[in-house]
Amino acid sequence: YEQRVLGAYATGAYEVAKWGIKAGMRVENTILNTFLVNTRESNRLNFTNLFPSFHSSYKFSETFSVQAGYSRRIRRPRLWDLNPFFNIRNNFSIRTGNPDLLPEFTDSYEINSIFAIKKGSFNLGLYHRYTTDVIERVTTFEDDVAFTQPRNIGTNKTYGIEVNGKYRLTEWFSVRGDANFLFFYREGSLDAQSFDFEGDQWTARMTTKFKLPASIDFELTGNYESAYRTVQGEVAQVPFLDLGLRKKILKGKLVTSFSIRDVFASRIQETEAFQPNFYFFNRRFRGRFITLGVSYGFGKGEAMEYSGRRR
Repeated sequence: YEQRVLGAYATGAYEVAKWGIKAGMRVENTILNTFLVNTRESNRLNFTNLFPSFHSSYKFSETFSVQAGYSRRIRRPRLWDLNPFFNIRNNFSIRTGNPDLLPEFTDSYEINSIFAIKKGSFNLGLYHRYTTDVIERVTTFEDDVAFTQPRNIGTNKTYGIEVNGKYRLTEWFSVRGDANFLFFYREGSLDAQSFDFEGDQWTARMTTKFKLPASIDFELTGNYESAYRTVQGEVAQVPFLDLGLRKKILKGKLVTSFSIRDVFASRIQETEAFQPNFYFFNRRFRGRFITLGVSYGFGKGEAMEYSGRRR
């Protein structure tokens, strides 16, 4: 697997007291080569794309401003999305990549309002995204065996609203949260089967932070992801809770941290596929994950705040 991306970009900005704009253009050439040794199968993709962007802002007062923007984005297939090697979970479920998979391209439009107060801030945003060559995992059956493979299926139009904010109630207690609600409309077909449908999805997160004695920080983060439709079925809702402790020592030179991700082992992903000739159910989870981190800074600044996200 070899991926080479050559890019060049330019940006320009203009700003006065209350108003400002920023525009840019990026051009990228991507060369992607894959080679499966045991079958001598090779595949090569070479494509060049332009990615314009434009953003503007206006400051009505010291506490209220508005931003608007447009950008074009790319999501390239991952290594395991392209690898045609079979991943056999069991005798009846086989997962494989697709070396002919194309990248997704998204045109994103958004407008945001920002409210800033002494002890916090609040943001409200509206957005629209139009995505082509949407990558979706598709399951087919052959001789009672399920084959799952990523495919490019049509387009996706998304309209959404997003809110987020943070507020410091006291010197030792603060809270921040965000919520996102979106409505989407899918259009596409595969093997003469239409996959046109519509649906909605929402997510929410809230983090509370406590400053405890002895320079200890304690965080609780609750997450929720609603159920949503896919081209073949539905993905179930997922609620989960994380917590973490962090202590700075030697004036921030040494940082120790302890975290538990998915405290109640509730981050379970359940996927169902409803088709005229088969029903497919998949359930998977990682379980509770505990990390302990220690970092020490040798320079003038503080040590890094180890999060334990890398596994």
